[in-house]
Amino acid sequence: MTEIPEHLLKRSKAAKGGASGGSGDSGGSSSEPASDGGDAGNTPVAAAAATPAAPAEVPEFPNLDPEPEPEKPEPEFVTASKSRQRIPVWALPVVAALPVWAWGFAGTMQEREVEDPVFVESSELYASAGCAGCHGAAGGGGSGYQLSDGEVITTFPEVVDMMVHVARGSAAIAGESYGADGRRVAGDSGAAMPAQRDALTRVELELVIFHERAVLSGEDMDQPGYEEWMEHMREAYESGEELPIDDEYFDLLLACADPAVTPGATGAGPEDPEETPCPGPHAEEGDGA
Repeated sequence: MTEIPEHLLKRSKAAKGGASGGSGDSGGSSSEPASDGGDAGNTPVAAAAATPAAPAEVPEFPNLDPEPEPEKPEPEFVTASKSRQRIPVWALPVVAALPVWAWGFAGTMQEREVEDPVFVESSELYASAGCAGCHGAAGGGGSGYQLSDGEVITTFPEVVDMMVHVARGSAAIAGESYGADGRRVAGDSGAAMPAQRDALTRVELELVIFHERAVLSGEDMDQPGYEEWMEHMREAYESGEELPIDDEYFDLLLACADPAVTPGATGAGPEDPEETPCPGPHAEEGDGA
């Protein structure tokens, strides 16, 4: 068997001692045997190996993000809106139906019609001619007879008889009865009605009669010939017609009036009905009148 040289054994032993924590001389060899394992743990190398390495320091970088804006305070109206009571559930159908109601209401709205001069002027004439002072503003009566609630129509069924009475006044027939019902006596109410022949024109006389009959007494304006009579008054007024109630025209009224209703009437009718018809509404042939 071949013998291993001694210096190789020492080198091998020294190498094993270094691996197990032993110490040697600077040359890597030692002539003394390695110490026990307990002494080897107290060496500086073993202590360094047992101490954990300190974590590496991370460098601090500057914060490049912009500073956040401070939160603005909530406006008062927003806070009030959040705290306001909402629409109750039971009212939701009502709110939902409002557009439908608005549409239906808009459909009923119409452009305001121009005021009809027949109504406007007749009302003003009734007041300015002094009729309201005796018969009342609404025709309820006073020192003169009542005109409202159909009374005047009962007394004068036809317009022309009433025109005769207003034009000549009650003083001209004082003490005589007049009217279809025979209940009225001229001057019996305590005050004689003055004649209006010189105070009113022909169309103004018709307008006053229209107000007393249609407005105050509720005469049916849908009867045949009534609209034509109103159109005649409307055209005469708008044209500025100012024909007087002279003797010729008053004789026409007496000829058109009913002797059983109007004292002094002839009832003969106009000489030429086509040229000079009787005043007031007249039913045309075929209207059922």
